[in-house]
Amino acid sequence: MYALKKLIFTLFFLFPSYLFAYPPQSELFGLSESMTHIWVTFKDGVTGTGSGIVVKENHVATNCHVLADSRGVNAVKYFKTYVPIAIYADWENDLCILKFDDLPLPPVKLGNSDNLKYEDKVFALTFPNDNPVPLPSYGHVKALYPFKGGNVIRTSASFTLGSSGGALFDLDFNLIGLTTFKSPGRRFGNFYCIPAEWIEKLLQQEPQNNLVSTAMPFWSLPDIEKPFFMQIIMPMEKKQWQKMLDVAKSWTQADEDSADAWYYLGYAQAKMGSLDYAKLFLNQAYKLNDRHLEALVELYDISVSQNNPNESKRILSLIGEINSDRADFILKNS
Repeated sequence: MYALKKLIFTLFFLFPSYLFAYPPQSELFGLSESMTHIWVTFKDGVTGTGSGIVVKENHVATNCHVLADSRGVNAVKYFKTYVPIAIYADWENDLCILKFDDLPLPPVKLGNSDNLKYEDKVFALTFPNDNPVPLPSYGHVKALYPFKGGNVIRTSASFTLGSSGGALFDLDFNLIGLTTFKSPGRRFGNFYCIPAEWIEKLLQQEPQNNLVSTAMPFWSLPDIEKPFFMQIIMPMEKKQWQKMLDVAKSWTQADEDSADAWYYLGYAQAKMGSLDYAKLFLNQAYKLNDRHLEALVELYDISVSQNNPNESKRILSLIGEINSDRADFILKNS
């Protein structure tokens, strides 16, 4: 144990936290100027709210599910209401862009999810629970799922009701995604963002002048029609290890280069007691993506269960190189 503590002490100085610090809230004021509340009216006078981000002069991006099939939608900033004149809508991918002719708000810089790596620090700005000003939430990129010409981003930067259509930024203040949905269940808290690169593609399409949806968002389809990265969550949540194993096997067969597919396959095997297979698959995940922290954490747990201190030390060192806070947490709770 002394050797492990010494290792963490060394890692702290090799990877000092100030080099990767989140921006203070005072530096987020400029970004907040580009955020807007989305207010929606449905039939029978029912209202709803969401978040929006200015992505081009007079254009605000949000999630389609915020406003789908509503009677009306407005952007609200500093108690002033702005009415859109058209809408660009990709209902299936849950990206909508409202077009205005009088919106005096600056656009943000658009980034690209292809430039992200696992465990990169990110932060979200949204209007949670109808808060009158946008609030930040900080976290890491936990996974990048290739999907329809972009990467759906799973992040530990949490968001809640009212945050749909909010902004996810990298530390250079580039918009890299829109805060869109959370996986069902309570155990894992997976938060997903659609990629910002879809915005430019959508703006090349023709806008429509109504709010009638033509498709369900991909994340709300029946389970069998969802992408694998969503199919895997509920079996994991419910501890249905055989079902999780079956989904992971299908995923690896469909995409043998997906580190996440191999990770979930190894995770399921570990839960079913097949530790040799688990280590094989988890190491394959790490081989495909040497920043796959979750695979390393699972390998560390297996090494501890097998009373292999040398392997535990080696893996903890790798974890510390990626995320020293996580290594410190593991050490404190071991």
